[in-house]
Amino acid sequence: MTAPSAVDWTGGLGLARTATDDGPVVVLRRDADPAAAIALVDGQRHPDLPALLDAAAGDPSRITAGEVLDAPDRSLLSPVGRPGKIICIGQNYLDHVREGGRTGGPAYPDLFPKWHTCLSGPYADVPLPPESDQIDYESELAVVIGRRVRRVTAESASDVVFGYTAASDGSVRDYQVHTGQRTAGKAWDSLTPLGPVVVPAETLGGDRPDLAITGVLDGQVVQDDRTAKLLFGVPELIAYITTVMTLEPGDLILTGTPSGVGVARKPPLWLRDGSEFEVRIEGIGSLRNRYVAERVSP
Repeated sequence: MTAPSAVDWTGGLGLARTATDDGPVVVLRRDADPAAAIALVDGQRHPDLPALLDAAAGDPSRITAGEVLDAPDRSLLSPVGRPGKIICIGQNYLDHVREGGRTGGPAYPDLFPKWHTCLSGPYADVPLPPESDQIDYESELAVVIGRRVRRVTAESASDVVFGYTAASDGSVRDYQVHTGQRTAGKAWDSLTPLGPVVVPAETLGGDRPDLAITGVLDGQVVQDDRTAKLLFGVPELIAYITTVMTLEPGDLILTGTPSGVGVARKPPLWLRDGSEFEVRIEGIGSLRNRYVAERVSP
């Protein structure tokens, strides 16, 4: 067996999760490169990112490269399979706030939850539920937490963030306005693809990344912004959230979407059977998902 080797995190290398005959495993992979190496901590492989990050204490230098295997796009799973928490942020780009008819952003971060059943792989076909014809797209930068923490100051946020990945926050807009809170429109099974890789924060600008974020629907750019324009940056989000709750390795924070969402267009632009939506984030790569009508048994 080849001895584990040190990892060079440059060039967009990140942590992905791939299906194998022996079950899921976390691997080291670059976007669009099917060659991957099993990610090891103290010589041990892991089926999911929370356990690996816990073993590494959130430190990328503790991760080494093991056996090389083939991990084509079609084999990739959500890089985090069962995060303990998925905390989402609404109204966090000013242009998105304005396209929704408001003039200014919220005084505090606008939080809402998702669960692990919401997640899909970065290249999976995503089911469109038959209960609604108002399914919207949202491109988002997702923060991946590296260590168990509570009451972290904004100045210490860099010690907490392991890395970043891309998220596609599917939103069921009619269900979202059934009540005064938005969970019913945001927490649908499988409508939140994630990936393809989690890239360490230290290679992407630390806790204040300035990355191009783009959403492309059926070949047309519909969202285009930079993550530096977040109203509440990553340090402020972590400080606020950890005032309320403990964050643990593998927990996710979806930082909000730029302007250009379908509900704000005239006429509205919804995902349909056969739509393809792609989220591109500089330094991370892209996730591309085809949306297909869900077949529900009578």
